[in-house]
Amino acid sequence: MRVILLLLTLNLFLSVSAQKKVTFKKGSNICFIGNSITNAGEFHHNVFLYYATRFPKDEIRIYNCGISGDNVAGVLRRLDWDVLSHQPEYAVIMIGMNDVNRGLYPPASTSNADTLKLQESTIKTYTERLDSLVRRLLLNKVKVMLQKPSIYDQTAKTDKPNNFGVNDALKKCADFMQSLADKYDLPIVDYWTIMTDINKQVQAKDSAATIVGSDRVHPGSTGHLVMAYQFLKTNQLPQYVAQIEIKKDVKATLKASHNCTISNFSKAADQLQFTVKENALPFPTSEGQAEGLRLVPFTKDLNQEMFKVNDLKDGVYKFYIDSTFIGEFTSKQLAEGINLADIRKTPQFVQAMAVKESFNSYWKTESDLRTITHVEFKYLNSYEKKNDTAAVRSYLYDMLEKKFANGAYYKKQFDRYFQVKDHEAELHTQLESFYKQSYEKAQPKEHVFKILFKNN
Repeated sequence: MRVILLLLTLNLFLSVSAQKKVTFKKGSNICFIGNSITNAGEFHHNVFLYYATRFPKDEIRIYNCGISGDNVAGVLRRLDWDVLSHQPEYAVIMIGMNDVNRGLYPPASTSNADTLKLQESTIKTYTERLDSLVRRLLLNKVKVMLQKPSIYDQTAKTDKPNNFGVNDALKKCADFMQSLADKYDLPIVDYWTIMTDINKQVQAKDSAATIVGSDRVHPGSTGHLVMAYQFLKTNQLPQYVAQIEIKKDVKATLKASHNCTISNFSKAADQLQFTVKENALPFPTSEGQAEGLRLVPFTKDLNQEMFKVNDLKDGVYKFYIDSTFIGEFTSKQLAEGINLADIRKTPQFVQAMAVKESFNSYWKTESDLRTITHVEFKYLNSYEKKNDTAAVRSYLYDMLEKKFANGAYYKKQFDRYFQVKDHEAELHTQLESFYKQSYEKAQPKEHVFKILFKNN
């Protein structure tokens, strides 16, 4: 696995080294545009959380502009009121999963001429519309970042229906996105390649394994972490939360640091104590992301909070941050360095988790608002009695009965719509409050570090 990760890291470095990199600046509005994978949002939630914890003074705003089932034509129709209304600096686009029309791909490859012609036609339509979308955004002075689509898993050996060939069609979409990036000199993130490669690796050990969901389309937390890693790594975001190093000089108290300040240094015979204020927080990973952390070097490349103490006398030391006992470490371990981001009980990690919990409230509220947008855009766009709740209810559930044979998904959407629609204004107010709270909680604090020699 270490060899695989090393090769993967090397390949990723080679693939991103020549790419245009983007760091979102303070005050930027960024719209992530797409279908249900974007609407689910976990990959760009991870990106948002990284920015909030790594650059807590530089508030940005990421808007979820994904709608389930959407394609490029749908994005073009809603562009003005759903994207441009946010006055974005960047529009980040991932689209294609629905544009390829998965129903055209049977469980086995086909030689039917009519089907092949339709497959080609959908790709051609996709390319024309995507070019049009990019041009419209650029004409509106919006910077564009492209994202090659996440994969359709057509290789997992499961009993789930398989539209064989869809991932090959998505590769054509990805290749066209690359040509658009070259044509308009745009930054681009390649999810298709890294996810295809990792999927092959996991299926070499277990043919039924997948880094997307059981439906072959929607990534779970593992896939979304891989995507977030690829986004951040491609854009060459910082590896280090902070670097804290204590070492001797001729005066015995040299303090080296990066992205932090060290003060109030004191030294006794068997004790070191000093105050540290880091300018960032560690990224708060969760248990649900454990598999993703094994598949990509997220921690190594993007979540290093290194603490080193050199020139200690040999022995074992107790380490405290504030009043929290962090652990016992040998002088050798302290000299080599400890990644504090790996230790979930540090005050910094606990604070980062509080930021994540606040953002979770933000994203849940945003999801409710996106449900309203989804239902009204997809099912009520031409309905004339939108303000008559009883009429809308009758219209939607009649549609559910007559049009959707397998209606569980649609019923869930409609049920949620009626639960939240009457609270729409309140939800917008809550959203702003949660956003403000999240950044308030992300502001770094001073912490007292204490190293005590453990007497035998």
